[in-house]
Amino acid sequence: MIKTHSYKPLSIKRLCLGAFCMGVVAFQLLAFADNNTQSGLAGVELPGVESVSPESEATEPDAAKTTRGQIVKIEGLVYVIDATGEKKQVKGDRYAVSSSDTVVSSENSKAILQLDDGVIMVLDEKSSLRIEQSGWLSQLGGKVYYVYRKLLGKEKSAKVKTKFSTIGIRGTTFIVNADDENQWIALKEGKLNIESPADEYEIHKKQSAVTDYEVMEKKLKAQQQAFDKEYRDYRKKIDGEFIEYKKSFDLQASKVVSFKGKRVDEKEMSKAWESEFHEFSAFSAGYVH
Repeated sequence: MIKTHSYKPLSIKRLCLGAFCMGVVAFQLLAFADNNTQSGLAGVELPGVESVSPESEATEPDAAKTTRGQIVKIEGLVYVIDATGEKKQVKGDRYAVSSSDTVVSSENSKAILQLDDGVIMVLDEKSSLRIEQSGWLSQLGGKVYYVYRKLLGKEKSAKVKTKFSTIGIRGTTFIVNADDENQWIALKEGKLNIESPADEYEIHKKQSAVTDYEVMEKKLKAQQQAFDKEYRDYRKKIDGEFIEYKKSFDLQASKVVSFKGKRVDEKEMSKAWESEFHEFSAFSAGYVH
């Protein structure tokens, strides 16, 4: 005789409880899978599925750079550092430079930079020059030879900023040395306006030269009157220094000014300075007209 079992139908209460439990389990499984994906599975390559890493997500494109000129000649190792700090070695001629780029020359290296506003610069070794957004130039260190030729339609005057001065240039040829221990500006032709970035300069310069006739006349008068002391005092006066205090001043051609703190010493250009200009001019031959 076969025994049969009878089953009682499940109550509505039990059915609802079972469905609820299954829902909770499914929710926990989905949460567990999502956590694992965020903690490392995103970078795992799955068959038939293209993996996406956080680094490859699309970002807003950078604002277009404003090209200001080109590096037209290099010797040795020269680099360009952009506004983000990325450093690239310059290889070959006609390397484009943009606003906020900094050009850096290594030891025993040089570079010629030609801008679209008529400025040509030669960076000596261990020098750095930044092209500012404003159109100005910031010489951060080293020695740079500048030749500025105003171009048709380019009426805006150029400026060079250093730690010790802001230099207004217009149709000039000059050299700036911006090393901390040796700061000077030598002007071969044209005129510069030099402005202090802080307090007034204490400018030391020789008295204006007098003519040979005036010196001889004074000497004869002193001899005739036996006033030797008067003559010596006169010579001391015309050979002495003249000191003035100014926030800015103009530098004339064939003059050199050196800087030490607030003190500025002005001198006549010597043969040694002329030699500096000759060396830079020889390197930039063919680019400066």
